[in-house]
Amino acid sequence: MTTTTTVLAEKHDLKIAVLPIDNLKPHEKGSALYLEMLKQEILKDNVIKYPIIADEETGVILDGMHRWLALKSLGYTLIPTILANSQHKKRIRVGRRRIHFYTIKNEEDMPIQRVILAGLSGRLMEPRTTRHFFPFSKFQQVDLPLDALNKSHPQDVSKYLSRMTRAECKMVINQWLEEIDEELEFLAKRKEETEREKREFLNRVRSFAALVPTKKK
Repeated sequence: MTTTTTVLAEKHDLKIAVLPIDNLKPHEKGSALYLEMLKQEILKDNVIKYPIIADEETGVILDGMHRWLALKSLGYTLIPTILANSQHKKRIRVGRRRIHFYTIKNEEDMPIQRVILAGLSGRLMEPRTTRHFFPFSKFQQVDLPLDALNKSHPQDVSKYLSRMTRAECKMVINQWLEEIDEELEFLAKRKEETEREKREFLNRVRSFAALVPTKKK
């Protein structure tokens, strides 16, 4: 899947290109409520701040499902995309919660092939089933104006959305926030532990230095 319109950046193993939106395939369903929130934000900013991420070979979307849905439903035909090689030796890991970036064992990872198969088969996973961890930062800010994305006719994206009530949509968003809080709590604890380790190491260094006799000139 290499039909690119414009290459925005290319360095090492990272390529950011503007792709036809219909060349890409989701692997999981979206939340209607979050989609509406995101559409309002995009229209207000009049830019796409960050590219989505897709498997370079198959076009399956790995990150940015709702950005893809938002642009598609608004009628845009192009989207900025980081092209990632899911089979690369620096592999993409897949967990089920954000905290798995730090705690999951390799044997507990979800195989990336399962994600690719869901996208290719059209049997989409439920919203927020997967969390992808990349060997690069996904926050590659491009701030691409909407005018550069070729406005056409809005597309119906309802088949890509999970059938949830508004209350259920809010619950999914709250679960998302809980995951972020869980990660922040983990990082705060890890920072505290690391600072304590540093203090203890410095104390050992000072104690050792005090015991070493100074040579007389």
